[in-house]
Amino acid sequence: MIWGAGGHATVVTEILEICGRWSIVGYLDEVNPGRWGATFGDYPILGGEEAFQGLGKQGIRHIALALGDNRARQRAGEATQEMGLECVTAIHPNAYVSPKAAIGRGVVCAAGAVVGPVTNISDGVIVNTGATIDHGCCVASYAHISPGASLGGEVAVGEGAWIGLGASVLDKRHIGEWTIIGAGAVVTRDIPAGVVAFGVPAKIQRQNTSSPNQAP
Repeated sequence: MIWGAGGHATVVTEILEICGRWSIVGYLDEVNPGRWGATFGDYPILGGEEAFQGLGKQGIRHIALALGDNRARQRAGEATQEMGLECVTAIHPNAYVSPKAAIGRGVVCAAGAVVGPVTNISDGVIVNTGATIDHGCCVASYAHISPGASLGGEVAVGEGAWIGLGASVLDKRHIGEWTIIGAGAVVTRDIPAGVVAFGVPAKIQRQNTSSPNQAP
């Protein structure tokens, strides 16, 4: 079962089809009940939470996370674990993942992605199309490295952080939890948790109001 039925789900679906290891049953979509029963691509949208709760009875034990929103993906990953189901890791055959890298559960590595040696990619991370992660990096759970983004060596990316399209992070810099780095930014210094930063060099522009680090 693929959790999510939007644009990112098409990417995950294609990876799973190419790899040929899994038989895809359908999609879960909790956001749009009006789509339940419809077909998305070649597979049906089977429902939302109610369909999810019934997966075990159908003998389905594996979920692929296909939600681009980091918070939504985190909630889905945690719910999957609570149900005793397994999050599938999907690695495109045209991605390169070093055999010396550690890859968690529910990770997606899209076409052209590169993950260098002695790198730790935690649960639920997206390493999107053409993104590069150099040696010794640590990318925490449910972060998203967007298409064309580049992390230098020994970069640390906090939980739920989002590195935007084509952004670059210099060696040994730290990006805090639930921080957003804007498209095309160049990060030359550490960026704290829960903020939005962009520009060349990247500067903090505002607080990330959707971050769980921010008070309501």
